[in-house]
Amino acid sequence: MQFVASKQGAGSGTNPSWHGQFRPCQKMNVLKDNRDVACFYTTKHSWRGKYKRVFSVGTHAITTYNPTTLEVTNQWPYADIRRIAPVGKGQGSEFSITFRKGTGKKSETLKFSTEHRTELLTEALRFHADFADGKKIGKHYNCFKHHWSDARRPVVLEVTPRGIDQIDPQTGRLLTTYEYRSIEGFTDVSDYQRGFCILYGGFSRLHLFASEHRGEIISSAIEHAGTFVGIALRQRKEGLDFEGFTAARLGKYSSDDCVTSLAEFTVQKISPRHSEPVKRILGLTEACLVERDPASYNIVTLKPFGEVFALICDAENPQVFTIEFIKGQISRYSSTERDSLMASLLDGVRASGNRDVCVKMSPTLRGQRWGLLSLPVEEEVESLHLKFLTAPPNGSFGDAVFRFNANISYSGVLHAVTQDGLFSENKEKLINNAILALLYQEPELPGPNAELEGQFSGGTAAGGLQSRLPGLYPAGQVQGEAGDEDSQGAEEETQRG
Repeated sequence: MQFVASKQGAGSGTNPSWHGQFRPCQKMNVLKDNRDVACFYTTKHSWRGKYKRVFSVGTHAITTYNPTTLEVTNQWPYADIRRIAPVGKGQGSEFSITFRKGTGKKSETLKFSTEHRTELLTEALRFHADFADGKKIGKHYNCFKHHWSDARRPVVLEVTPRGIDQIDPQTGRLLTTYEYRSIEGFTDVSDYQRGFCILYGGFSRLHLFASEHRGEIISSAIEHAGTFVGIALRQRKEGLDFEGFTAARLGKYSSDDCVTSLAEFTVQKISPRHSEPVKRILGLTEACLVERDPASYNIVTLKPFGEVFALICDAENPQVFTIEFIKGQISRYSSTERDSLMASLLDGVRASGNRDVCVKMSPTLRGQRWGLLSLPVEEEVESLHLKFLTAPPNGSFGDAVFRFNANISYSGVLHAVTQDGLFSENKEKLINNAILALLYQEPELPGPNAELEGQFSGGTAAGGLQSRLPGLYPAGQVQGEAGDEDSQGAEEETQRG
């Protein structure tokens, strides 16, 4: 169920750059061109005690915000940051940031904590090369990768604070990063000369490399993962042979049921890896989205339906669409059958149990979400964004709606019932006030996509709003439980998107 946000205070045009603007505290110089890339709801530990802060990893700086007012409380350009690292050993929640204080050599360290420490550090270390002490470049290792086409391709591996970078040896361009947070371990391949596999992605997808420096690469990666990200990686004692690698290359999705297509579509893949779009076959199986090479029918890549976050229709090109995944990956394609493909994909993903996926007209603004895409936000974050609808902290109701949609699942508010306790927050009152705030906004005719994207999509759990206000909903606009809609209904949603 969806409401269109009022254009008043929501900016104009299709450029969403106005989203996420915060108010700086007085007498603080804030980088105007810094854009939030990923935000986390954290606890700051200081001499004044512990209090909540939104910790933002931006394009040019680390920033902290007051979560109730969205005011900037601190900002450190990457050139002033010396180190960001976990505190203590093991899978803890605390981390510290060390930065230069003033123009001298003095530095200061602040401590924070969050349940998502590994993910926060991984996001921050994307910009490690811009840190004050981050100019050192890691050692490069010449390797071969066993390609999906069964060819051996020369690549360069670099062990960095964030992960293992795979680099094109001819152009020096970064091809991909195997982040430590998604690495499950390493294993040797006995009958593949100096071969080793990276088990990756949460379902033990195998990536096979060969290098004379196999032991050094693995030990360096294990050390970096513990030092910079705070996780313990290990090399598995049980090895593989090449036949075992071939049989289990796709991890737990290697079985015939997971790779046999129920429907297939011809697409053009649009990727930075290729100067021109590349022809592919997209297959929809019972559990996965499988991308195949049309000439050999070999599997190029595979993504479980459970990892799909959203489907994006390109506003300019009626054949282009984007698939967003919960770990941040983005796949972009073009197809003459776009609407049918997206309808089938939407049905398949929801039938697999992923009921929060939806079709949108503009990309998800990751910098507005205070947590991971893979998990619901905390109860307190939900409550704050309900309050923002009633009293937008920066004066823009449109921005409050965008923020709400970035943080609340498509299926609705998760914490919708008041808990027992003397000081428990009245959730029903929060939801009703948010609904009233939406109703008081003057309706607008359809406008640019960036404005239409400001829609209230969490109303399913908001006090049964559809049943109380049925006149607000066009026929078919409200989605039911996963798997309830047939492909025709899903295609209608795709066309509306």
